[in-house]
Amino acid sequence: MTNKVDVKESADYDNFLEKDVRLNDEYTMSLEKFFGDEIPVPLPPRVLSREERAGVYKVLYVHFRNVDDMADFCKDIGQMIDYNTNVVNYPKVVAENSLFDDEEDIVKIDKSLLIPRKKKTATESKLDIEVDEVVDDVNSKWRDHWIDMPEYEQKEAASFRTIHMHFENKEFYEEFAKKIGQDITEKTNSIWYPKLYVTKNMLLRWVDEEEAKPLRHPMYIVSKGRSDTMITSRSLSRMKIPHYIIIEPQDEKDYDAALDTFGIRDYVTLLVAPFSNHGDGPGRARNWAWDHSISIGATWHWVLDDNLADFYRLHQNERIRFESSTGFRVMEDFCDRYENVYIAGPQYRFFIAPNQAYPPFVANTRIYSCLLIRNDCKHKWRGRYNEDTDICLRVMKDGDVCLQFNSFMQGKMATQTVAGGNTAEFYHAENTEAINEEGYNTDGTINKSQMLADMHPDVARVVWRYGRWHHHVNYNPFKKNKLVLKDGLNLPKSTNTYGMILDRNFNGQ
Repeated sequence: MTNKVDVKESADYDNFLEKDVRLNDEYTMSLEKFFGDEIPVPLPPRVLSREERAGVYKVLYVHFRNVDDMADFCKDIGQMIDYNTNVVNYPKVVAENSLFDDEEDIVKIDKSLLIPRKKKTATESKLDIEVDEVVDDVNSKWRDHWIDMPEYEQKEAASFRTIHMHFENKEFYEEFAKKIGQDITEKTNSIWYPKLYVTKNMLLRWVDEEEAKPLRHPMYIVSKGRSDTMITSRSLSRMKIPHYIIIEPQDEKDYDAALDTFGIRDYVTLLVAPFSNHGDGPGRARNWAWDHSISIGATWHWVLDDNLADFYRLHQNERIRFESSTGFRVMEDFCDRYENVYIAGPQYRFFIAPNQAYPPFVANTRIYSCLLIRNDCKHKWRGRYNEDTDICLRVMKDGDVCLQFNSFMQGKMATQTVAGGNTAEFYHAENTEAINEEGYNTDGTINKSQMLADMHPDVARVVWRYGRWHHHVNYNPFKKNKLVLKDGLNLPKSTNTYGMILDRNFNGQ
């Protein structure tokens, strides 16, 4: 249904588009409590891609589980890759003075020479996943906090070896894909050989033994121009989670019709915002969701992006979808234990590799796309871009804590891949000459990244990665921010399943 509520905006919204305003902000230079060095304002370097650095068409990381898998790979590509070789050219370059044209086809595989001579560290064996630098001091102490919580076990399962495959042209790359029997594209950064199959998880779901309890705090989705997709809302509705969607007046008819199109009307209340087409970004609607939650007496609220596809639990090296409100309730309960946690939320699924070790949560880092916010937080949303990183940095600069959960994850669609929202209004509308043949604007995030660097030059800078501009934030200064338990808590030092059970033959959607 549509609910036209009389909730006023509690404050004017500052989009921070004026550079002078950003540079003179009170939170720009507020890290004196953390260190006393002069804060430099970095210039945005545009670094070369790994292909450009190597001078080849494509660089692909290939991971192996054991020596037998690597031996089979060597046979497939017709090359012996000994323990001293980390970079492999495909096809193998044959010396001009070779006596036999087919010399490269005669390959003898000695498994003893495939075995590395030293034990690889966790850093050396990581998948090709690069994320912002985060603090790790709490990681070793997470067991002191993760009590009366669901069981959590996530061990390191390092690869046997990882090599870098180099290809001079597209033809060699496509030939290689056929030889190893895998579908790879120009955007593929790393693979496992043989292929890491995840189909075994397709029928697995975390479900509730009994009827799930409702969320303690209201949940909001901010959406614009995406009534034809409704990705997040469809996921929540499948999980039977009631929620609000904040829309603008011109979209009301389309969104109302979509509730019936997708069969989600029973779980959705549309809230029509008192503004439209303001160009300030989603932060203004998020602040209005905040105002609405206060008006109904809530002490916290959830606010989600509209392009989140499903939610997952990480446990025993598997990322398995959960199908009710329980995962969110676990996060709510955990945050409510602490005096100084103001923002929390789940990590992106694509930043969690199933074979790597992670703590169930990380303190003092940014929270993206799905945020649980305490309503008495003094900081509100601001800025046209990167509002989530900005509000988290201001909280942490006060000495308070933001919590990111690895134990529960969100399935985020990539930036600029879903029509509507910021994709149409900002990223594709700015620097249109940089839109590539896939329809992706490689410069569409430059303003977004530069705004954050201007607002927080003490910890943020602009970098060029993966063919587009990104921001990079150093969270190390916030290691001093400790979790402070509320007085009088008496938590049982045991596991709390929250009624979750693993359904190994899930027959839902």
